[in-house]
Amino acid sequence: MKSIIFFTFILSVINGVTANEIEISGVLKPEFSITDQTFPDSSLRYVFQVPLRLMLHHEIGELDFNSAWVPVPTAGNPALSGNTSGNDSHIFRMAELERRIFPSGWNGDESFSILQNLDRLNLSLRTSIATLTAGRQAIFWGVAKSISPTDFIAPFQYGTVNTEYRTGVDAIRSVFPVGMMSELDAGYVFGKNGRFSESGCWLRGRFYLFRTDATLITACFRKNLMIGGSLNRSLGRGTGWMELAVVTTSFFGEEETEDEDTFWSISTGYDRSWFNATLYGYLEYHFNSSGSDDAADYTDIITGPAWTNGGIYLLGRHYLCPGLSWTLSPLLNLNASALFNLADPSAYISLSGEYSVREDIVLNMGYRQGVGKKPLSCDATPLSEFGSWPGVCFMSSGYYF
Repeated sequence: MKSIIFFTFILSVINGVTANEIEISGVLKPEFSITDQTFPDSSLRYVFQVPLRLMLHHEIGELDFNSAWVPVPTAGNPALSGNTSGNDSHIFRMAELERRIFPSGWNGDESFSILQNLDRLNLSLRTSIATLTAGRQAIFWGVAKSISPTDFIAPFQYGTVNTEYRTGVDAIRSVFPVGMMSELDAGYVFGKNGRFSESGCWLRGRFYLFRTDATLITACFRKNLMIGGSLNRSLGRGTGWMELAVVTTSFFGEEETEDEDTFWSISTGYDRSWFNATLYGYLEYHFNSSGSDDAADYTDIITGPAWTNGGIYLLGRHYLCPGLSWTLSPLLNLNASALFNLADPSAYISLSGEYSVREDIVLNMGYRQGVGKKPLSCDATPLSEFGSWPGVCFMSSGYYF
């Protein structure tokens, strides 16, 4: 009930306009997934969720207002709890609406729930000098296809099923154009309760030089210091890229601690298309200096500063990331990709397909599977990185209105 009142308030802040002047759109995307769990017991978990993304956009002169509220009824064994964990617990947001609308309590085995997410709520001002945006918004950058070293604000973990909309974060951002295909980008992103230790800021420049798209970025997030950048340019019949970031954890701490560590990561690759763009492929290499070539070290890495505070979720050092997309017809597209840990060896395989029933209805189906040696129990020493990653089969249908 509080959510409905809050969203009604969002509509009411645009005072004195008619319904015809407000652009309201939405996406209804039912999704059914089955996960092959290994721990704590070997079982199949199914979840059926029906996210309804309601979006509102309104222009008033040079001002743009945007909001998006997502109620999500779910059913399963159990249904989605709405409790934040893992990457979700590190979202840059000052405060949240209660994620779970129903039930009020959670025992761990409920078969039905209703969740919500206020994913956008921002106001932009366009001037001849800059575009200023304040509020909950999507912020992302980077040129890598699989693992982006500089995209620290709200990255998708490799293998995430639904990547259509970036997670909204609470930020103030200004973008200054400084020439053709060049810009300066600066901002501050707020963490829980606005505390500096949970927040971040950045200064980023994008420049087009010698037929190359180049970026430089320096950022502070959760007391970490990051310096990085990227290069992206046409090479032959395709495109080559390189993206690099160096991060020092706990750099802005009051005193030097054992948690301080410096690591770096790089992604570089090449892509191109064939047969009149009906077949597209890429190959990317990723290096993670905070990882290890020995699976016996993975337990220590999970408790290290790069994993707990530096935004890293991979355990190895050397990865190969191929991807392929085949357009069988204007309505049907098939995709395959993988993330290979070259030292384990292990891999995470992804297969998916998309079919456009008509202009406003899309069907999706896919399968994700970790391949590698599996530990005997959840607290045993890992034998490979992706061996314990569960298999996921999913089907979804998107209706856009």
